[in-house]
Amino acid sequence: MKKGVFMVVVVAVCLSIALIGCGAEKEASSQAAIQKSQSMATVQQKTDYLVGQARAFINSKNFDQAVNVAQYTLSNVNSNSQEARALLEKAKSELVAQANKAMADVKQKFSGFGK
Repeated sequence: MKKGVFMVVVVAVCLSIALIGCGAEKEASSQAAIQKSQSMATVQQKTDYLVGQARAFINSKNFDQAVNVAQYTLSNVNSNSQEARALLEKAKSELVAQANKAMADVKQKFSGFGK
């Protein structure tokens, strides 16, 4: 009996993963994500998709692409999306951190110059 229940649960989980998928694939660019979202029917579908794309860009350290997607979402799709707002702030923060690190690296390289 336990083996039968276990098999039913395993089959149900496998089917739900197959039907739902493991998440949206990240588009090649923010423009591609925005263009794809325009074919979606509802504001919620567009918002969910674009938030997922922004998150995927952040995870792959494409912070400028994440900024573009999050800004588009807030400006053109759903100005009330807290997720898009949070992702926008995170991506901007990461870009600032990258810029600061690059400046520190340049300063360090040129600190001995001319001595």
